Amino acid sequence: MAVLKIVPKLYQEKISEKLKEEISLVTNGEAKYYNRLYKFFQYTDIQCTADINYETRKMYMESLEKEDISEKYKVELMSLFDRLKIENMLDVYSQGNPFSVEQEFFKQDKLFLLYVPNKKKAQSFRQVVDKNDLLWDLTRIHSSQLVRQTKILLCEILNMDKVQRHRRYFLEPLKALVRFCDKYGIDDIEEMEQADENRFYLYLNKESEIIKKQASKIVEFARRTLFLTDSEINWQACIWYMDRFQFDKSRINASSPVKSLSFINIYEKENRWYLQLYAKYLVGISDLSLSNIRNTISFISQFLKYLDGQSKKVTELEIQDIADYVSILDVSDIKYSTFNRYITHIHTFLQFLKMKNIEVLKFYPERFLKKGFPEHNERSVPEKTIAHLIKELPAFPEHLQLMYLILFCTGIRKSEVCTIKSGAFYSQGNENWMRIYQSKMRREKVIPVPSLLVGLVNDYEKKYGIKNGEYLFKNKKGGAFNGQTFSNQMIRECKARGIACGDYIFRAHDYRHNLATSMYGNGVSIQGVRDYLGHSSENMTKQYIDFMPERIVSAEDKYFSRNQSFKLKGVEDDER
Repeated sequence: MAVLKIVPKLYQEKISEKLKEEISLVTNGEAKYYNRLYKFFQYTDIQCTADINYETRKMYMESLEKEDISEKYKVELMSLFDRLKIENMLDVYSQGNPFSVEQEFFKQDKLFLLYVPNKKKAQSFRQVVDKNDLLWDLTRIHSSQLVRQTKILLCEILNMDKVQRHRRYFLEPLKALVRFCDKYGIDDIEEMEQADENRFYLYLNKESEIIKKQASKIVEFARRTLFLTDSEINWQACIWYMDRFQFDKSRINASSPVKSLSFINIYEKENRWYLQLYAKYLVGISDLSLSNIRNTISFISQFLKYLDGQSKKVTELEIQDIADYVSILDVSDIKYSTFNRYITHIHTFLQFLKMKNIEVLKFYPERFLKKGFPEHNERSVPEKTIAHLIKELPAFPEHLQLMYLILFCTGIRKSEVCTIKSGAFYSQGNENWMRIYQSKMRREKVIPVPSLLVGLVNDYEKKYGIKNGEYLFKNKKGGAFNGQTFSNQMIRECKARGIACGDYIFRAHDYRHNLATSMYGNGVSIQGVRDYLGHSSENMTKQYIDFMPERIVSAEDKYFSRNQSFKLKGVEDDER
């Protein structure tokens, strides 16, 4: 090339042929650019652009600062230097391979994102005005664990399919989080307590609005990413994310899945670890549903939070501590059944620790349990409200129309409505049936349904091309419809049309009361109602049958019509 004629022979001997070719590629043979880069690299050990890193770039920038050239020209030369690095990247980094901490780039202690080994992503960082913001200097971080976690999180962010202006909503808050953890001696982001999280939000007072708005999201993102991606499960993490585990479908309520288990509000680390040990058993060995596990953890967490206030460890418990806690529960506004659950869960938790050879208090729960009778709450929806809703139903979105009609006709649980699958409704001769999986009871059952309902469901399946075995009602990702979303949408539609029922608008479970009451009122036995609803006991079923004055009046009329000569005791004596 002609340009080589004006390059001193000394320079040509100082850099490799490969580097010459790479420089030529980005300078298009212009001597003023080619010679400047050529001259710089003769004083380095760089053999090819793959060897260029942040320190090399810094050296080049410092060399430009010593020259008497305009700022505009310096910016132009630095941009060319960055192009030299990016455009000569190896193809292997541009084929969609995900980033990993095992790659050479992430083994460095100074990560300069402008030179991240992917042409497309590296090019996106060129639009950042202050390139120093792209430097992640990990040499000053005191904890090797925090350094490792930072690299994992950076890989996850870089693997996101986002444009740079959106990616910065993760990068900038993450850098602030890492600075915070390093400053306050937090070695493990997964073990950040609630107090640490609150302190982090205060720490951000002087940061930009973008960082402050994203603060809670970046903490959640960091915890979740680390828990799910680490090679081994961190059982001491303050929040466990259920996506990490493979559960049998019978343990999951698809319409309202338990996404995480939290231990974040327990400050005494030893007590928290005991609960995590118990949770590990419940998650991995027991066959409890995740919702039951979450409820169990919640009951015990309340007790451990109480111990936090008393500055006591579980291993220091005395019987008086139990008595004091019971007295607090006693004055709280909870039902006797809930009160008893607190006691039994604490007892079971302590029994588990004893099995693990941890010395804890032994107490007898019978001493504290309460006796009581199930309370019956009238929850049937008035006929006037139902009539108003059905009249307005054609104006509702189509999926809500069908969901409501299924709820009204069958009295099944909200979670069961949301997890119905195509093919669940079918006919056999003159009989029409619905097959349903009861997640709460963890069993499948078949119930009779109106023929009209079967026809409506079949029409809905055909209209929307729902294949056999797919969810009849889907969320945006094709999974089961969310139970809370169903309630929220129904409430919104009812509000818009002035449909109300006393001091509330819509509660799906109330229609279960309606059906139980209607069935019993029409002569179905308690046992028959129990079997239809899928209860395990008749006592539970009785709580679903609401008071019916009209039935009592009817029963009185029938009785007196059969006993026309009925007289009150004592009347005959008076007549004598």
